[in-house]
Amino acid sequence: MKSTGGPGWEAAIAALQKKVAQGAHVNVGFLSGDEESKQEIPPATIAAFNEFGTATSPPRPFMRNAIAENKDDWPKQMAAALLATDYDVEKALGMVGEKIKDQIVKEIESFTEPANSPLTSLLKDRFPVPDRMTVADVWKAMRDVREGATAPPGKPLIWSGQMRDSVAFEVKDGPSED
Repeated sequence: MKSTGGPGWEAAIAALQKKVAQGAHVNVGFLSGDEESKQEIPPATIAAFNEFGTATSPPRPFMRNAIAENKDDWPKQMAAALLATDYDVEKALGMVGEKIKDQIVKEIESFTEPANSPLTSLLKDRFPVPDRMTVADVWKAMRDVREGATAPPGKPLIWSGQMRDSVAFEVKDGPSED
């Protein structure tokens, strides 16, 4: 904000300070308590496995990519949101949280490398809803891949869409605990 002073300037600054003094923050990602899933593994765990990789799969850093590509714009977006909401911090954080959530979802949808393994591709093709798959199904698919079975590659971070659809945000009072 810029000001050259003038009548009411100090009162306006005091009113603004009062509005933002209590503080608030926004959490964006895979929130705790968001495990309404019928899957045995919560979406936040699946997201972490994808983000950082496992012993058998490479990292697919969609969160880190979304942050790196967009973080420089977040302060400008927050400033614009504060102006648009007459400095209502919670509403402004909600607007920015929604934008960040959309940026993460966009990264999940556009992510292409590294590609799925032949086994994952075959399982995705056979089981569009992964929670209907059994351990026996996985073993059979492993044998089938060894014998030459193939399937279309599909999107690396999207199987049922549950992880993508689980990205959320929440506005909380006070400073962030992180």
